[in-house]
Order: sequence, then structure tokens, then C-alpha cells
Amino acid sequence: MQEDRKDGEERTGDGRKVRLLAAKRLYQVVARRIARMIEENQATPDWHLPSERELAEQLEVSRTVVREAVIALEMRGIVEVRGRAGIIVLPAHVNALSFDALNTDIGPGPFELLEARLALETSAAAFAAERATRYDIMELEECIERMQLETDEVAVNEKGDREFHLSIANMTGNAIILSMVQALWDQRDSSRMWQRVHRYIHAPRLRALWIGDHYAIVAALKMRNSEAARDAMARHINNVKDELLKADELGQFSSGETDE
Repeated sequence: MQEDRKDGEERTGDGRKVRLLAAKRLYQVVARRIARMIEENQATPDWHLPSERELAEQLEVSRTVVREAVIALEMRGIVEVRGRAGIIVLPAHVNALSFDALNTDIGPGPFELLEARLALETSAAAFAAERATRYDIMELEECIERMQLETDEVAVNEKGDREFHLSIANMTGNAIILSMVQALWDQRDSSRMWQRVHRYIHAPRLRALWIGDHYAIVAALKMRNSEAARDAMARHINNVKDELLKADELGQFSSGETDE
């Protein structure tokens, strides 16, 4: 007689229970929770959404996950971030909340992608430092030169930046690492959430920072210093994360556009 199983559980051949991962991304789950909070309190006078920090504590998730959830809600026209005013509920959309729409996958969140890149690309840089040739270094320097020549319009495609990071993955000599890094960049390029924040990352005032980060990575690779290469790559990816956090705090992702 087969035992009853709880939803989301299966048994392996030896009878051990295995919990299946939910199909939804974590930010989707959090976005639904926040939307439900809005729905339940919309009739309460003077009610407003808690701060990001408070939401993170209440929902027991990181602030970056809350940020991704808020960006998803902004794309649905449910909320808007207005700098010091915080997360503002847009009343025109409150009565038309669609929880089915919130389940629609709009791609990996930007912080989720950066976290994965931090785990993978730092290790790739360390491996590359041990195996880089003079030709590899020249190729990376050419990628940086292309980045310097890119206009705002061309930067949307980030060809120089993408080629730089994929070249480092290729320098490891490990086809699996290369395919994993390429898959991350493919996911990023197809993510509607990343497209939402993408243009801010390529604001002219930030270009010098990104160029400097990439030259620091190349310098570490030239020295064949694995630890320095790992640190330089981590610093670059964390700089991107910090700039995204700063932009979101200032409400610079809000463009007034909705994604119905």
C-alpha cells in the first residue's frame, strides 16, 4: 500500500523524503505576500506599507529579495518607490490586483543574478589567473577598449562587457564553467527585470567605475595572482550590486510605465 505524500514531497528509492523546490522564484512569493498585505489594508485610513527593512524582517527574507519583489510590483503598476517617501501604493491599481499575474515569471531578479555571478565568476577569475596567456590578456584589453567606445545606445547590448566576462570563463579551460557563465549572462539578457534596471547601470557617470573595475581584474590576471583576481572580480560585482541598491533607494527605477 502506497503511503500518502504531502504536496511538494516525493520519495527516493530508499524511502527518504525529498522536498521538491517550488517553481516560483522567491521574489514572486514575496511580491504576492506584499500585494496581499496591500489588499487586506486598502480600506484602513492612513495605512502605508512598512519600510523595506521592516518588510524583510516580517517576511524573514533578505532586503535584496524585498527589492526584487518591489521592482516586480512596480512593473505591474501596483507600487512606486519615491525616494525618502518610501514605497507608495498606487490607488488606481489597488482594486484590480491580479494574483495570477504576479505568478507570471518575468525573469530572474537582478540581485539573484548578481549573487550567482559572484559565486561563479570569482572562481572563474581565480582559475583564469593560473592559465592566462599573453594573447588572453590582449583579448581582455581589447574588450575594455570596446567598452570605452560604446555609446549609451550600444551599451544596451553590452557586447564588450559580455565578451570580457565570457573570455575569462573561457580562459579557465573548463567547458562546464564557460557554459554556466554563458547561461547566467543569457538569463540576464532575457530577464525583463534586468531590462528594467539596465539603463541606470550604464549611466555615463558610472562608466569610469566599470572601466576601472575591469582594468583591476586584468592587472590581477597579469600577475597570475588567483586571490587578487578573485577579489577584483568580487569587488566589481559587488559594486554593481551597491549601485543597484542605491538607485532603488532613490526610486530611480520608477519610470511611470506599467507592465500589464
